[in-house]
Amino acid sequence: MKRHEFDFCVIGAGSAGYVAATTARGLGKTVAFAESPRPLAGLCILRGCMPSKTLLRSAEIAHFVKTAPHFGIEPGPLSVNMHRVIQRKRHIIDAFAAYRRQGIGEFPILRGAPKFVGANELQVGDERIRAAAFLIAAGSVVNVPEIPGLRDTGFVTSDDVLEMASLPESVVVLGGGFVACELAQYLVRLGVQTVMLQRSPTLLSAEDPEIGAEVRDALESDGMKIFTGVSFVRVERAGNKKAVVVRIDGEERRFEGAELFAALGRRPNLEGLNIDAAAVQSDGWGLVVNEFLQTTNPAVYAAGDVIGSRELVHVAVYEGQLAARNAFSDTKTAADYSLQAARALFTDPQAAVAGLSERDCKERDIPYETASYPFDDHGKALAVGLTRGFVKLVVSPDQGRILGVAIVGAEASDLIHEGIALLYFKATCDDVMLMPHLHPTLAEIITYPAEELCDRLKHRRYALVTP
Repeated sequence: MKRHEFDFCVIGAGSAGYVAATTARGLGKTVAFAESPRPLAGLCILRGCMPSKTLLRSAEIAHFVKTAPHFGIEPGPLSVNMHRVIQRKRHIIDAFAAYRRQGIGEFPILRGAPKFVGANELQVGDERIRAAAFLIAAGSVVNVPEIPGLRDTGFVTSDDVLEMASLPESVVVLGGGFVACELAQYLVRLGVQTVMLQRSPTLLSAEDPEIGAEVRDALESDGMKIFTGVSFVRVERAGNKKAVVVRIDGEERRFEGAELFAALGRRPNLEGLNIDAAAVQSDGWGLVVNEFLQTTNPAVYAAGDVIGSRELVHVAVYEGQLAARNAFSDTKTAADYSLQAARALFTDPQAAVAGLSERDCKERDIPYETASYPFDDHGKALAVGLTRGFVKLVVSPDQGRILGVAIVGAEASDLIHEGIALLYFKATCDDVMLMPHLHPTLAEIITYPAEELCDRLKHRRYALVTP
């Protein structure tokens, strides 16, 4: 059996693993990857962020064509060429993946099914790696819930939807989270009859209720049928269709579609790693880590989806870099997610949140004040026909310091970066009013709830008048 020794061994060559490897190399350490035989480049590039946003753009263009008469433009009949839609996506993603693989190729990489055989030793095929420190960054896999009949009946996952060169006539979506909402809107806007079944009372159940309500209203306006507060009873065949039986308000209801899309989240990819051999513990979902991203084995760190708490690429990158630095530093730095937990949904309208939500404040008993302002009363939004949604500020009542920002509306994923900057610099609602905001822009909408809060809380240094 061939043996290798390195300073740092990274299990998984996705976003967290790649940045960890480059960080450790920058510290002068010898680094190797251990990776399964699956295609290299990571979830975000191959089956997540990038391909989904590429396809969502095609659906958005289709929507523009359908709604063009509202703006005085009369296009010809809409025709969707799915072959070209998928080919465009593959062309873009292949370029991203090739670039990432080039970077990964600068490191030694052992391909196979990694498994721990000791506290500081990993086996990959017929080779073994000993290292001073390890990072588990093996990512996540689609979570398949134990709904009676689901596996036997068959279903597609987000991986499958991203490769569909031929769309089904109808689909029943199981779930109402970020991935479910994005890809369900993609499907319905390209002509698929779409029903969404969500277990929680609202879509995007981890967010403040009005965010899910606004997104639901938008999806329903696209023609989607949405049912919340459901409990799944069973899944079964119905001729050439597939049926989902659920219970809503104590009554059984049946929904049929040509295909089922199981979009009920992802789970950490720990299968086969044999973490017990390394004295690494799981809480039954993800790996247990301390504030320095160390597992229960101090020489083994974890980053990204395997932790099981924040499935966000920028968080994985942050954790990968921090874990690599902590692994080789006498003074370790604790992870701080106060800004890193910012997130965005790429439906139309988009939704984005940074800092504390109202729910966070209530759960933590943090005093707060809040104000919102709708896009349908905002000049630029009215002019360009992007009137769905709102912006909401959450501030401290004593100084008016901004605690959180939520935006549902056009370009929310970009607009939220002003909110992140405000949080980073510990700004107040008064600071928002003192900052220049160009007119007419969507970004200036944040000044309206800021002005309301300044007046309400008597925090007012500005002498500006919003346009």
